[in-house]
Amino acid sequence: MKISKQLLLSITTLLALCVSAQVKNENTSASNSISNSATIEPKELFQRKGNAFFYWGYNRATYTKSDMHFWGDGYDFSITNIRADDQPTTDFMTYVSPSTVSVPQFNFRMGYYLSDKTFICIGWDHMKYGMVKQATHLTGMISKDNNGGKNIGVYNNTEVVVGDEDENSPVGPSIIDSLPNGFLTNFEHCDGLNDVTFELGQHEQIWISKNGQDALSVVGTIAFGAVVPDTDADVLGYPPHHDMESGKKGFHLAGYSFSTSIGLQFDFFKHFFALARVKAGYINLPDIMTTTTGGKASQHFDFLEPMFVVGYTHSLCKK
Repeated sequence: MKISKQLLLSITTLLALCVSAQVKNENTSASNSISNSATIEPKELFQRKGNAFFYWGYNRATYTKSDMHFWGDGYDFSITNIRADDQPTTDFMTYVSPSTVSVPQFNFRMGYYLSDKTFICIGWDHMKYGMVKQATHLTGMISKDNNGGKNIGVYNNTEVVVGDEDENSPVGPSIIDSLPNGFLTNFEHCDGLNDVTFELGQHEQIWISKNGQDALSVVGTIAFGAVVPDTDADVLGYPPHHDMESGKKGFHLAGYSFSTSIGLQFDFFKHFFALARVKAGYINLPDIMTTTTGGKASQHFDFLEPMFVVGYTHSLCKK
């Protein structure tokens, strides 16, 4: 069936007008939707912009194995695959007594919200790191020690024992007791593997109460830190840089860290919050102070640090 040119032109014109009208309606709806979203969105977000905050809590930590290098007057050696644990405080009263709250492995932050979602903060993660008794392989040279010369020699991947017995060590004789010893009888960042960090963080809100006073968010951060341990190390019998008996501390900027974290934060009564968080990162310590005679050490390792904290937030200026 033939269709006249005039009829075809009329149909085409009508279709074009219909399409034009539809596009115009869709654009108007989209514009209204965007406008409404812009109006509603701030009310749907928990109000944080311009607020300062701080929090306090406690952590546990696990560490990967690390190779360690020791050097000083008359020795230069390395040991491999060293295992270490954290050292949590088990006495509950230590956590609640004002005079001892900083003794356990704690976390502290203070920061500022750049927007309702984005924040910056500085903080202090006080972790603890203690080498356990173990067999390892030692390579290097020892021409002088403070153990009556029993460790003097040249070593090439020689199996030795490091560390000392503690309450977590197996009871009874062990095959490693027959290995050469006295090289490193103790090594721990005893008054803290202190990671002082600068963090950039982001909230992704998943729920807010109708009155805007309570909210639940997923929180992620990235951070760079300066690591300042207080290291207690008994190397070849020399006096340690940290003196437990006299109470002499040995805090020293020994290296740096990179880390990231993810957590779940519950805000309540507008100004209070609780945060469960897991932090993972890398620590490199190229300049550890070990002995009073100028001995040093180096190591690097990865860590995983779960923590639970509570905090307070408040606006710095009147809104």
